[in-house]
Amino acid sequence: MASAPTSNSPEQNSTLRGVLSLVIFIHFFCVLVVLSSTFRRSELQARLVTLFGPYTTGLDFDPGYHTPYHYTLGRVGDNDAVIDIDLYANGEEPVANQPLIKSIHLPDGGSSFLGDRRRYFELAKRLALYADPEDGNDAMSSELARALGHRLMRENDARRAVVRCTRRLSQPLNMDLMFPNFPKNDPTAPAYDSVVYEADVWLDEDNAVQAQKRSSAAEVAPRRTAPSRGSSGPGATDPAPSAPATAKNPADSTSSTK
Repeated sequence: MASAPTSNSPEQNSTLRGVLSLVIFIHFFCVLVVLSSTFRRSELQARLVTLFGPYTTGLDFDPGYHTPYHYTLGRVGDNDAVIDIDLYANGEEPVANQPLIKSIHLPDGGSSFLGDRRRYFELAKRLALYADPEDGNDAMSSELARALGHRLMRENDARRAVVRCTRRLSQPLNMDLMFPNFPKNDPTAPAYDSVVYEADVWLDEDNAVQAQKRSSAAEVAPRRTAPSRGSSGPGATDPAPSAPATAKNPADSTSSTK
């Protein structure tokens, strides 16, 4: 008995390969567009992301807008930052009048491939970014310090904490020009560390979490000159300056000495 002829003709195989190639091309094109639009997307990229959104978001191919894939842009905000927390027992007394319970450094060891370590680095970088005096956000930095300090105080039976964020500067190519006095062979030396944020976090009598930022020297307003003794109040005006003394004629001083 003769076998039935197959229906897969060369024309059908060619059409199927063409359709599959088109589908694969569209898929990779959509994924490439959303991956290349995660940072500083253009107007055209924004339109394409909106068009491909139902497909890429539904299959979890879109990492979102704030997912940079660059290592660094050479900005100060791209440098790594760490967080140090000093814990104290009494929330009502200042830290200078009580002993230190424990000091915690975040991230504390571990592999760079672990999620917790990367998460703490990103948290410290965000805190340093929000603490920028020129383009920062005091409300966000205070909220991060309050949440972090509250968690560590709860875990260590403390009622006061000092949250400190330190940014580590990266070594420039020309060390002699930018950082002449910095150690060249030790990029982790303390000279490269700069404290960008410091705040007191404590539990008050109602167990509510309070946070107070410590002002840096650059943010403190200059002290006003004390009023003169002749002024009677804040609204008093300073007395008119006395006329400058006229210089004596050298000839007169010469004649008087004779």
